[in-house]
Formats: sequence, C-alpha cells, structure tokens
Amino acid sequence: MPTTSNPAIRNLLTLDGAVAPAGPVRSGGAAPSAAPDRPITLDDIVVKTLALLGVLTLSAVLTVFLELGFLALPALLAGLGIGIYLGVRPRPSAGLALLFAAVQGIVLGEATRFFDALHPGVGTQAVLGTGCVFAGALAAYATRVVRVGAKMTRWAVGLAIGLLALSLAELVASAVFGADLGLRDGGVVAVLVGLPAIAAASFFFLVEFEAANRFLQSGASHRWAWYVAFGLAMTLVWLYLELLRLLAYLRWW
Repeated sequence: MPTTSNPAIRNLLTLDGAVAPAGPVRSGGAAPSAAPDRPITLDDIVVKTLALLGVLTLSAVLTVFLELGFLALPALLAGLGIGIYLGVRPRPSAGLALLFAAVQGIVLGEATRFFDALHPGVGTQAVLGTGCVFAGALAAYATRVVRVGAKMTRWAVGLAIGLLALSLAELVASAVFGADLGLRDGGVVAVLVGLPAIAAASFFFLVEFEAANRFLQSGASHRWAWYVAFGLAMTLVWLYLELLRLLAYLRWW
C-alpha cells in the first residue's frame, strides 16, 4: 500500500483508529463543547489548503515590505520544529498548521527578496513554476497518468533523506571546517543537486494527493483536513525554495 512521504500523514494512516469514520454524537452522552463531528469532504481540504496558502502569502508579503528578514532563521527553525512535532505526534491542529504557514511565509519572503534583488524577476518565475508543477501533478493524479506506488514512494523518500543528509553535511563542513561542498554556490554541483530535489518535491504532490484521497475514502473526521492541508503546504514550500534557487543559479551562468 502506498504511503505518503510526509511523515505526519504517513504515521496518521497507520495509527489504529486515527482515521476512524466520523459518527454522530450519541444522545445519551455528554454534550460536546465543539460542533458535532462529520466526515471529511473535498471542500474541507480545499478550503483549509487555501487558508494556509493565504497566510503563507500574506506572511511573505509582510516580511518583504516590513523588512522582517532578520526573523528568517528563527522562523526556519520554528517551521522545522512544527514539522517534526506533527510528524511524531500527528494531529489535526488548525493552530499549528496556521503557525507553520506564518513562519514559513517569513522564510519564503526573505528568500524571494534576496534572490530577486540579485536577479530581478526570479521570484515571479518561481511562483509561476510552482503553480505549473502543482497543476501538472494534480492533472497527472486525476487522470492516473502517473500512479503512486510503494516503489516510487520509497525512491522519493530515500532521495529526500539523501538531500537532507547532504545539506546537513554542507552545514557542518562550513561551520566546523570552513569547507564549501559546492551544493549551494550556483555551480554545476548545485544544479545537479537541485534538479533531483525538484523532481522529488514534484512527486511528493502525487503522494499527498493519494493521502488526501485515502482520508476521503476512510470517512475520517473533517478536522483532519487541516492535516492534509499542512502536508500540501509543506511540499509546496519545499518545491518553491528549490525552484527559486535553481532559477537563480541558472541566471548566474
């Protein structure tokens, strides 16, 4: 059975009862403090995803206009922390999903400002490229041109882990030994690393679509729509940053 590359959704799908069908509240029980539960729908996923994208965009715009770039590193660490937390303890938290979008918006805003200052227009190209990849992945999934299988998913996850290991190795080499591995300097090695990263991020969209479809088929609570939206937003952020860097590298050549 295919599993999602997003550790949070992957763990969620394997937890007993985590996606149990939502049912009506029993009349003999205590009155719930929240609204009655109901099964998740496609509209729930679309609305929650658009909400996260709206917060992400607003945060990025405010970062540029208010010159909040000094918050980029803390925001990056906060986003990483939220991602790890939701990966270890999956839960449909609207607050954490929105906070993730807000802090990642700061990262995207500062990254866009930095690269666009060096190469005007590269930010717009990255936005258009990300939108095209998302639309293409959605069309490919909807028409079943590309099927999400366990083998391809393992390949994508393995590639992502390898890229993360390379990034950590470069960080350690630079901080401890003052060495530059050439992974982010715009050279040939940087481009060769960026291309598979974009390919992996693009494939992750297909895996997340499959995960969303499984949520819909399971009849899980509508609250899990926030979690699906979180997985899609995390993949989108990764793809945008990789495209932004690659386009800037190509401008240097």
